[in-house]
Amino acid sequence: MKQMKKMKQALLVAGMLAFVACFLATTTTTVAQAKVYKWRLAQVHPVDSDYDKRAKAFADEVRERTKGRIDITVYSGGVLGDWVENTEMVMRGAIEMALTPIAPTYDPRLNIAYYLPYVAETYEKARIIYSRDGFLFKMVSEMLEPINLKGLAVFPVGASGCTLKEVPPSPGDPDVSKKQKIRVMPLKLCELTWKRLGYIPTAIPYAETYSAIQTGVADGEMGGPPFQGYQFRDIQKAWVQYNDFFETWWFYLHKKLWDELTPEDQKILIEAADKQVKGRWEYMMKEDDQYRKEMEKAGLKIIMLSDKELEKCAAAIRKDVWPEMEKLVGKAIMDKIYAEVGIKR
Repeated sequence: MKQMKKMKQALLVAGMLAFVACFLATTTTTVAQAKVYKWRLAQVHPVDSDYDKRAKAFADEVRERTKGRIDITVYSGGVLGDWVENTEMVMRGAIEMALTPIAPTYDPRLNIAYYLPYVAETYEKARIIYSRDGFLFKMVSEMLEPINLKGLAVFPVGASGCTLKEVPPSPGDPDVSKKQKIRVMPLKLCELTWKRLGYIPTAIPYAETYSAIQTGVADGEMGGPPFQGYQFRDIQKAWVQYNDFFETWWFYLHKKLWDELTPEDQKILIEAADKQVKGRWEYMMKEDDQYRKEMEKAGLKIIMLSDKELEKCAAAIRKDVWPEMEKLVGKAIMDKIYAEVGIKR
């Protein structure tokens, strides 16, 4: 009996040792297989800007939640190139991530990722369509993957308007000539949009805009949210909030890297990006308002178009300018956009 008891004890101990050995072997293999990543994230706004802070907060959260396995270093101020270069560099894997606009260099359909006039005329509508469940987020995400990019989240910058040398006649009526020449971004759709809004558009690079207004080449400028308008406060007299587009950037990364990640790590990246986007929407609306107040303090007349006026501007652009968009992105894409916005063709 004693011998049998000793044999049972020996077998039990042996079994426990085998279990522990198996567990340690499995754990060691898992640790050995857990890949460590060191990535660079490019963004073009200065250090200590809200963009810089949110990019770094994103990197910090990813680093913390992956216990340092995904270590992202943020390079701000355009030190890794401008936003067009950054898109191409991430696409090729020369850098791993970026927080910038998406350049349509390799797929003209991606024009809808930056300038699609009046796809939404209010902050509330824009927030819906650019959300993870929004139709525009889904459409652009599908376009990114064939060019080796993975979109994580849409990062809002602000709602567009324009500064002018004087208040235009009937600013909210697109059928009234404003009799002012306005600098527009060198984009055909941008030119057509502002012509339809009643202005005389002239394409001028942003870097030359200030001198163009000073010398009378242009009477005003468009191309960005109120913080851009604030830069012209000493040579302009009015700001009109047209909301012709909501400037949007993206958190995105090299698609092949995304495919290497575990589902758990992919979830961490998406959640960290979504957290910064949510905070940015709340901050951005306050920021737009603050810069309008600063322009008003500087002596500019601030004109906020009513919902009815915004709807009239949107209807004019959708009727007369959107058909031109079809030449860039194709009928199938525009059919989806018309349907989502609720317009019968």
